[in-house]
Amino acid sequence: MIEEPRNNVRIAIYYGTDQEKLMTNYSVNMSTGGVFIETEHIQPVDTTLEIKFKLPDNDIIITCEARVAWINEPGCLKKYSLPPGIGIQFLNLSLENLHAIRDYLNKGNLVPTW
Repeated sequence: MIEEPRNNVRIAIYYGTDQEKLMTNYSVNMSTGGVFIETEHIQPVDTTLEIKFKLPDNDIIITCEARVAWINEPGCLKKYSLPPGIGIQFLNLSLENLHAIRDYLNKGNLVPTW
């Protein structure tokens, strides 16, 4: 498997195990394969989540199922260069959404959304 480069991206990510009760936090980095979300609300590895976010330069709302691939737990950080949070792997990203994310990341104009 080829690992896509991760880009520093700060956008609002809505996520949770229940589509009706999504939490909001911000991404730290992103690739076409997933996103790292800064959060103190750590979910266990392999937890399935619903995620939703909007890319700043696009009207498409990205929605997909995702899985917690790894955690950077407060007080027990695996990667000191990152804040506490969860690494999320996209599971059923549509081809349209994959291309939208890739186009956004390739532009390099990674303006945060607030």
